Amino acid sequence: MKNILKGAAFAAAITLSASAMQAQESFGNAGLEFALPVGDWAENAYGFGIGGSGGYEFGLSDNLAITANVGITFFAIDDAISDFVKSSYFIPIQVGGRYYLDESRSGLFGEVQVGAHIFGVSTEDLEFLGQTIEGSSETETYLSLAPAVGFFLNENVSISLRYQLVFQGEQEEEFINPITFETETITVDGLNLGYIGLKLAYNF
Repeated sequence: MKNILKGAAFAAAITLSASAMQAQESFGNAGLEFALPVGDWAENAYGFGIGGSGGYEFGLSDNLAITANVGITFFAIDDAISDFVKSSYFIPIQVGGRYYLDESRSGLFGEVQVGAHIFGVSTEDLEFLGQTIEGSSETETYLSLAPAVGFFLNENVSISLRYQLVFQGEQEEEFINPITFETETITVDGLNLGYIGLKLAYNF
């Protein structure tokens, strides 16, 4: 009899937990992304970034949620490298956790996201000693981490600020030897590709 009661109690607890989780609100969002490069990323002639992103929030409780976000941000190219670089962008793909100080879709919240940043760059064709070096489009994927804080202005509109860390690590780069015109490879230290990101989102 005790085992039956324990089993019934356990089943009831599972049912109540599942019902509570289903009752928590989950919703999507879409918004504008603004980015201000910091560190090496800013010093290497990349300027202000703008783009968009979409995400989804899975409610776990009144205060806690799992988040997912993907987007694209294009960065301005400084005049110093505009003759060589045509365009540059980041595609962030991140998941994380969000905690509300009040309740879901209300007031202040803190968040941490982790995932990957796909960095893409397109280069212009170059003329060198009568030779044409064709431009190319390349992408690299780096690990990323972002602590953030945000605030719901109302049930549908939110704003968040994050410090985006992008870990590049050592890189192998190819270049054309101007004397032999042969392709050579060198290893260089990775750059700090971090930026401060601001997202203005509509939640639906």
